[in-house]
Amino acid sequence: MTELTRNIENTLSPSIPMSKEVLQLSHIKGQSTFMTDPEGGQLEVKLSEDGNKFVFTRDEEGKTLAIEERKNGSRLYHISSDATGLPSSHEIRLDKTEIVYFFNVFGNLQHYVELRPNGDRVSTILADNGSVYSIEQRQIGGILFHGWLNRNQDPKQGMVWLHTDGEISTHGDEEVAKDLMTKFSRFLDGIKV
Repeated sequence: MTELTRNIENTLSPSIPMSKEVLQLSHIKGQSTFMTDPEGGQLEVKLSEDGNKFVFTRDEEGKTLAIEERKNGSRLYHISSDATGLPSSHEIRLDKTEIVYFFNVFGNLQHYVELRPNGDRVSTILADNGSVYSIEQRQIGGILFHGWLNRNQDPKQGMVWLHTDGEISTHGDEEVAKDLMTKFSRFLDGIKV
């Protein structure tokens, strides 16, 4: 059984926080405790001000990993850089919903994918101008394309629904529906509103 020892913080040899290396968690405030295993590996356990617990470590390639246990029972797995070289996180909720979050080089959320227990999948993209787009691929009912545009402080929303029989219907603002038809043309190729 692996034995962990708690490091006592001292001014001559302070422990280096791994939590700073996971950009998407850089805003988390709280107290850290550092531990060392018999092989010299370091763990950082951080209790956030809101009561969530984080455990930081490194993998064989030196990437920093974190496991977050939230008070509501959900668990998140964070990595400082995934296969694309950017930070990402994977959440598993109590209802078995899984959400994968993708961040930019500054640790800001860019898009996320929600995998629901019934097989539905929702991909959401956050644009730099504040607009939001999503594709909801349903097991029953087709594919829904949603848009919430934030242009000139005049928010608009709309939806294009591609039914399983190939028919299409639109709802909401007409400009948003046209924007969705253009943005997701690879799904809607040849379909007229």
